[in-house]
Amino acid sequence: MSTQNMIAIKEVCERLDMPEEIIRFSLQESHPDDFDSLKEISLSEFETLALLLKHKAEQEHGEEVAAIAPSTNNPLPVPEQQKIINGALNALNEFAGNYTLTIDKITSALAFISGQSVVNNFVHIHSTTIRNGLEDYLDELATELTTAAHSIKGIDANDFLAQRGITPKPRTAHKSLEEIMNLVANI
Repeated sequence: MSTQNMIAIKEVCERLDMPEEIIRFSLQESHPDDFDSLKEISLSEFETLALLLKHKAEQEHGEEVAAIAPSTNNPLPVPEQQKIINGALNALNEFAGNYTLTIDKITSALAFISGQSVVNNFVHIHSTTIRNGLEDYLDELATELTTAAHSIKGIDANDFLAQRGITPKPRTAHKSLEEIMNLVANI
C-alpha cells in the first residue's frame, strides 16, 4: 500500500478471496480509462465494493435484504459509489456461474476497512495535534526573538554596558607591545 487511504488491487482480491477479473470489471464504470491497469483504489471505494458484495452474498444465502444504495457514511461521493455499485452488479452478473460469494471473507474485509479507518483517524489527529503545538511554539519563539532584537537595536551598546558596570578600558596592549619591542631592539 502506497498511502494510508489506499489499498492495492492485489490486496483487495486477497481480502475478498475474489479473482482479479471480477474486481477490475467491477471498477470499469468508476475508472473507465485505467480499470485494467489500476494498481490501487481508495479505502472508500473498497468499502463500497465490499458492502455491495456482502449484500449480494446475503441475497444468495436467501436472506431478505433491502436494495443496495450508496452510503451516507462513506466519504466517496454518491455518484462515484453508484458507479462502483453498478460495475460490481454487472461483474457479478457476468461471472455468476463461475464464482460464489463468501460472507466470511467479505465481513473480514469490512472489519479491516473499519480498523484501517480508526488507525488513519488516529494518525491524522496525532500528527495534526503535534504539528499545531509545534507551530504555536515556533510562533511564540519568533515573537520573543523579534522583541529581543528590537530591544537590542534600540539600546546604545556603551549605555547597555555602563548600566551593568562595564566601562571600556583604555587600550594598553599596543603601548605595552611597543615598549617590549624597544627593549628587545636595545639589547
